[in-house]
Amino acid sequence: MTIAFLHLRDTDNIGDRWCSPYDWFDWPESAEVRDLRKPGAPYDIGVYGGGKIFGGLASNPGVVRKPGALHIAWGVGTLQNFPISLKYARARAMCTLVGSRDRGDDRYAYSPCVSCMAPQFDNPPPPRHSVVFYAHAGKTDRQGITVPSHYPIMTNNGSSHADALSFIASGETVVSNSYHGVYWALLMGRRVICLPFSRKFSAFHAAPHFSSPKRWESELNQGVMHPEMLTECRAAVWAFKQQVDGMIARHS
Repeated sequence: MTIAFLHLRDTDNIGDRWCSPYDWFDWPESAEVRDLRKPGAPYDIGVYGGGKIFGGLASNPGVVRKPGALHIAWGVGTLQNFPISLKYARARAMCTLVGSRDRGDDRYAYSPCVSCMAPQFDNPPPPRHSVVFYAHAGKTDRQGITVPSHYPIMTNNGSSHADALSFIASGETVVSNSYHGVYWALLMGRRVICLPFSRKFSAFHAAPHFSSPKRWESELNQGVMHPEMLTECRAAVWAFKQQVDGMIARHS
């Protein structure tokens, strides 16, 4: 039995690189990880992880059409921008099991991004800065966001996962327009201010303070923290993994 874990492996976005369940759990030796956008050999079970890949899942070149194959979407974003989407409907029809990272989307099982399993969240170091800004490399300029030079800043492209988490942990208040920047800061129990650019920011397990490119600096005292979020997100991920394990066992 071949199990393939497919997501956006070959990308500069740190969050997309670390959102596969392959990285956080033990799997059979036959399991392998692949980039969703690259064609590959047939497999018996496909597990598709991460973010906003769900809409294009059914047409992605890495997805193999094999009779009897089992398709599982894990921790994907399911809140499309339009009420009716043929792409999303095709992905739903293809998958036997869907775990949505979007809390409140009751069409699916709830499974927040599996990167919450990273051990760095267990005991983050104390903050060293009152405010840090974790920026989305491709959206910050487009949103018209200006970050004054006295605030430490890092983008979500190019750095390692460990470096990104270390940077986020260094802030008492974390301001971010990156989905994973907001998510990881909430998991660390930091005060969080989110500058959203799409609907994908609307369904975190617990909400940050939402602001705008023009207001955020004047609202730094309104950052929201949720110290319970790590435990609750991990519990939801473990619950979904049990569903996946059961489905794989029945398919074997």
